[in-house]
Amino acid sequence: MFEINGVTKEYPSVRALDNVSLSIGDREMVSIRGESGCGKSTLLHVIAGLVAPDSGTVTKDHEPLSDLPHKRGLAMVFQDSLLFPNMTVRENILFGCPHRDKERRENRAGELAEAYGLTGLLARYPHQISGGQARRAALARALACERELLLLDEPFTNLDRDLKESIIQCTREFCEGRCAVLLVTHNEAEAAAFCSRHLYMEEGRIL
Repeated sequence: MFEINGVTKEYPSVRALDNVSLSIGDREMVSIRGESGCGKSTLLHVIAGLVAPDSGTVTKDHEPLSDLPHKRGLAMVFQDSLLFPNMTVRENILFGCPHRDKERRENRAGELAEAYGLTGLLARYPHQISGGQARRAALARALACERELLLLDEPFTNLDRDLKESIIQCTREFCEGRCAVLLVTHNEAEAAAFCSRHLYMEEGRIL
């Protein structure tokens, strides 16, 4: 279980997080909705170890997480896909894949590429694909890491409606029973289709 306990984060002009606490059970799928600027993304960044809180803790099974993001046992998809520009789509998906065996790594990348409709794009670089394709590659890269918690920050943007529905279903199938998920979204329908527990943030607090 991941636990966020009394986390506060202030910037010069705003208190982005105000004594936020929540728990995410093993393999539980949780959504957080709220207006822009309410603190949703800041919360994900604190959990990921990319932003240090002013107070409060983030723990797993009651043990503090490492200060090093790559040792926290989680993966994240950002609002911007943030693919590595000097790597092909294939290399991006393979990045962080835990399997040392080359064949297992390649099989995992191939499975995810096929599921996300990226098979014909594996040799391309991020500047050679569309925003929607980059979004799918970012999801595939995060899932390839096989971490215990997946943080999703507006992950289904830049996708048309029909494609969005299939990508939500695909992502849920890869996550269900394998990892916990914390999904940040503005979209109530996305949250309902993906998660079983739903939270709402307002002015840095979970209501």
